[in-house]
Amino acid sequence: MTVLQELIGDQSLAVWIALGAIGFLLTWKGANVIESTTSKISDHFGVSQAIQGGLIVAAATSFPELAIIIISVVVLGDFGVGAGALIGTAVFNILVIPAAVAITSGDTTTTQGIVYRDAIFYMVAVLALFGVIALGVLGTDGRELARITPQMGVGLLVLYGVYVILLAGGKSGASDLKRTESTNVPKQAGLFAAGLVVVLVGVEAMVSMTVQISAALGAPSFLVSVTVLSVLSSFPDLLVGVKMGNAGDKRAAIANVFGTNTFNLVAALPIGVILAGGVSIGFLTSVPLLLFLFYTTLIVVVLAATDFEITTEEGYVFLAMYLLFLGWMTAEAFGVTTLLTESTLRTIVG
Repeated sequence: MTVLQELIGDQSLAVWIALGAIGFLLTWKGANVIESTTSKISDHFGVSQAIQGGLIVAAATSFPELAIIIISVVVLGDFGVGAGALIGTAVFNILVIPAAVAITSGDTTTTQGIVYRDAIFYMVAVLALFGVIALGVLGTDGRELARITPQMGVGLLVLYGVYVILLAGGKSGASDLKRTESTNVPKQAGLFAAGLVVVLVGVEAMVSMTVQISAALGAPSFLVSVTVLSVLSSFPDLLVGVKMGNAGDKRAAIANVFGTNTFNLVAALPIGVILAGGVSIGFLTSVPLLLFLFYTTLIVVVLAATDFEITTEEGYVFLAMYLLFLGWMTAEAFGVTTLLTESTLRTIVG
């Protein structure tokens, strides 16, 4: 039970949806403040576009996902809510945000650094998570349940540390930003902290709504999280990407996608695992989703490497792929398809 559920008790589903909508607006506003303050501080210190998009802004705008995973394991005690949101967010980010940037800002150029460092390392992160889940099966009696230990979570965090070193120490592939007019750093830091609090409150409301929708539909919370909650939490990232694209920072917008997803999979998710003292996840549930995520990422990387450009037409292809994903998840929720069976979905436990 979330803090909000304890405070207001039983309410109708309409009330919870309204509270979730308010939470979404709070998360949106807080994420905007976080993105704005981190960008100003980064500009003040002359940080390059690639490092801003791939590391600083990516980590800052990923706070909603980090808050979701923390609330799901610490407050709610349901790792499935956080895991579903992170996987759904990864699919949303890799398909919808590049599509939106290309469609709203025109053909989007990439760089060798973005394709051969950020994108490839993100694929390594996906495979590393897949490997950790596969190794987790060895610690159980059967094939359907994988146990992810805190030590495995630490291993994934180390992998993110390697990414940070590569990003900070390598060439960005984008022109460095010159220091702009002086910024009141303490003021921006205070606004940043306030933005984090606002996001945390908003995420609490959205998680509470997700739990109530799951109970009303009789569907596993994982499925509701991988669709509804992931879209709501990723929407601020979408706006940041479109804003960057319209401002002429298309490469930073694409770098932000890979940086955000890398942070979510090998930083935010392991933090949840460590806080929970280890979690169990359905192996037969995670395999189809991770394979879908891997191959969609592969398609995006190949298209981005072709002439180092994502065209508007390719953007529409990415949107179609995401709609296919939503259709699949909806079919699973209503029992039309059973690739993710009820039994495997229910094995996502803390």
